[in-house]
Amino acid sequence: MRFRRHEHPEVHLCFVLEGGFLERDRTGWTEMGSGRLRVSGAARHDIDFSSSGADCLLVLASPEDLAAPDRPRFLACDPWLARVVGKLSREPALEPLAEDLTIEVLAQVRRRMRERAGPPPSWLETVKQRIQDAPHPVSVSALAHEVGVHRVHLARMFREHYGRSVTGFLQRTRLHRARRLLADHDLGLADVAALAGFSDQSHMTRATRAAWGITPAGLRRGMLPAFKT
Repeated sequence: MRFRRHEHPEVHLCFVLEGGFLERDRTGWTEMGSGRLRVSGAARHDIDFSSSGADCLLVLASPEDLAAPDRPRFLACDPWLARVVGKLSREPALEPLAEDLTIEVLAQVRRRMRERAGPPPSWLETVKQRIQDAPHPVSVSALAHEVGVHRVHLARMFREHYGRSVTGFLQRTRLHRARRLLADHDLGLADVAALAGFSDQSHMTRATRAAWGITPAGLRRGMLPAFKT
């Protein structure tokens, strides 16, 4: 299959998950095989797919999320980036976790565009896991002290690798925990708020409405199975 003068009007990333293709722009032909990534601004190019086709993940980005490069950049998906991209490709697009993974992918791509490839340091992964496992909110200062770094360094590195502030990630973790708990219809909303780490039910309601435009009760109703009569 061949696409001629295929056009993208915005900044975009193309990850080749399987298969591959050749593409031609004003600089010539480039082979895009499995594991490769193209970062490009608005572009028009020709594409020739291989006989086995290609399975790709396309991410559209705003200029605020990712500055358009002067010319297309072709990068290899190193193991860390490939793992995050793989998780994103398996997540339904409308699920809240897809948004979080997209933000992390964009953060990792920005690092590689600045020639700063490589996984997060182990202490930063420890902080992330600590936030996800903690039953109650933890402070940035406490987390920094636990891993032996300055809180400013922690905040900078966390945003650089994961695309969110530490406090923003704490909030998203509480929201995801609340969403999982809401599936248990034996739990009252006040119990869900407490178990998720919110100060009270009103705090949880404000947070879910701000993040997803819906109340916890509305989220719960959406999880109810549909019965045919």
